[in-house]
Amino acid sequence: MTNRTAIISVAAGVLVVGGALTAVALMNPPASTPVESLPSASAPVAEPSTPTAPSTPTAEPYDTAASLLFIIEEEKLAHDVYVTLESTWGANIFANISDSETTHQGLLVPLLDAHGIADPRSSEVGVFVDPDLQSLYNDLIARGTTSLAEAMQVGILIEEKDIADLTVAMAAEDEADVISVYDRLLSGSENHLASFQRQA
Repeated sequence: MTNRTAIISVAAGVLVVGGALTAVALMNPPASTPVESLPSASAPVAEPSTPTAPSTPTAEPYDTAASLLFIIEEEKLAHDVYVTLESTWGANIFANISDSETTHQGLLVPLLDAHGIADPRSSEVGVFVDPDLQSLYNDLIARGTTSLAEAMQVGILIEEKDIADLTVAMAAEDEADVISVYDRLLSGSENHLASFQRQA
């Protein structure tokens, strides 16, 4: 039996089988790939990896009690910022909307009671249980006290955040009484946003 050899020349595109020369066309050779970058015959061949689905961050499960605690402090934040900015600049818009924020908080209190949730609000202006809201309050006051124009921008930021947070909460909530109150807060925030935008 004769030995049959097969030699493949990648560079020349020539295939030798059993002594016969056969020209073969290379399909789409990577012209820009240098020869030295190709793996050597002695290099270990990596096993093909099995494709996996990209991981996605796990969202915190929605909880009505946690939502109510956050929303009532967020309404307090709006109130406290507007009270502080009104005392700084004397603009009526802050006094008027801070009164509305007090009303919003009053709408939430019966929901806390109905769900057996202790009211988290401090009686002190600018003091919050939620550390993120505390940090946000500090940042907003620092910005809003630099100029009246910046104070109006702070009002816009607050109302945009309220609208976004209420929209997300309403989409996840399944208790009709909570949805009803959130909807009223959302309408109020949309009106407040329009008022600040007119002043900006």
